[in-house]
Amino acid sequence: MGDARVDLLEWKTYSKISLDEDPIIVLGCGHFFTSESVDGLVGLDEVYTRDKDGKFDGLRDVSSSLASVIPSCPDCKQPIRQFVTKRYNRLINRAVMDETCKRFLIKGRTDLEGLESRLNDIEDKLNSKRALIAVGDTKFQNRAEYAACERLATEALALSKAMKAENQPMKRLMDAIAIYQKSPRDDVASLSARMEAMNIATRESDNQITLGARLIYIKSKEVMFTDVFRVIDSSRKSATLPQLSFAKLSLTLIQVLKDCRDLITQANEGNFSRIVILATISFAKIAQLDAWYHRSHPGETTSDLHLKGKTGLENLEDRFQTTRDLLAAALKLCDELRNCPELQQKTQEMVRLYEGTRYETVTLEELQSIKTAMVSGRGGIATHSGHWYNCINGHPVSKFPIPRIAPSYL
Repeated sequence: MGDARVDLLEWKTYSKISLDEDPIIVLGCGHFFTSESVDGLVGLDEVYTRDKDGKFDGLRDVSSSLASVIPSCPDCKQPIRQFVTKRYNRLINRAVMDETCKRFLIKGRTDLEGLESRLNDIEDKLNSKRALIAVGDTKFQNRAEYAACERLATEALALSKAMKAENQPMKRLMDAIAIYQKSPRDDVASLSARMEAMNIATRESDNQITLGARLIYIKSKEVMFTDVFRVIDSSRKSATLPQLSFAKLSLTLIQVLKDCRDLITQANEGNFSRIVILATISFAKIAQLDAWYHRSHPGETTSDLHLKGKTGLENLEDRFQTTRDLLAAALKLCDELRNCPELQQKTQEMVRLYEGTRYETVTLEELQSIKTAMVSGRGGIATHSGHWYNCINGHPVSKFPIPRIAPSYL
């Protein structure tokens, strides 16, 4: 025992130290060292503050950082057990809770990636089926994909709720401690008041997964709406809405726009720039669908839909101006990030869509109707300009034979 190395700084053995000057710490694994040696290795200064003489004099705020490692024995590397060495209980508890929070966040990120992958698969299936839907075909062929979109949106909202601050492990533990330490005199005291009295530093929650799950919800609605309107547009003769879970499509669109705007506001507050940009692009796309819907159904307005409360999105002009403002802010964020060319390009494309007069590519059906009008005899264009061309000498010539004029008429 006297030959045991206990001082890791000066490599002194147990027989060469003074217990009055260098007290010994015995760990749960049976190894023992000087307190000064173990304090430095386990990072005790991460949770306590010292005065000018090097003595501990207070608690350090650890709410903005995670423990790097779990405290362990310098020799055998076995984790220091709680309540065996009470000197390090605060450090051990912090490391254990941080490890639990890390696993909680990793699981949330994994679930979020799974939802995003499923959304991409659904979008790919809709794109592949789009070519199979003939113009005028009234049979609805994408019911399974739309149902999958609805399930995905429900799961995204559930994940967002599960990852909120009140459901995180640290918050649950602090609430349990506050309830356990409640005295008979403070039956009416709230949990937050008891937490402040306990002087426990709670970690700030990371809302990135929560907001990311809500973004998946918005994008799933965007994908479904986009395809629904495309099917309706391709079957003009019988443009009946698919039997989905919503009765009034316009009301659903406005509600999704409101949810998307709330998401953008909260993401801005948390400085999640990429979520802000992606949500803004989705907002702009859904607003375009909303404008198309109102052009196709001019008799139905938002005033007929009995919206709950004032959202600032009641009028089409308000939605248009809100979209332009959000796109301008998103484009500014792209310039600040400087490492998102793809997002910047998508944002610029949406900005161009909302800039005054816009020209679209003429479709094959439109070209055919133009040609039909040009060659339809008296009901069409009288000049039949489509029949003329220039010869090699530059003279205008008709491809139909020109009748000879009798000399008597000259």
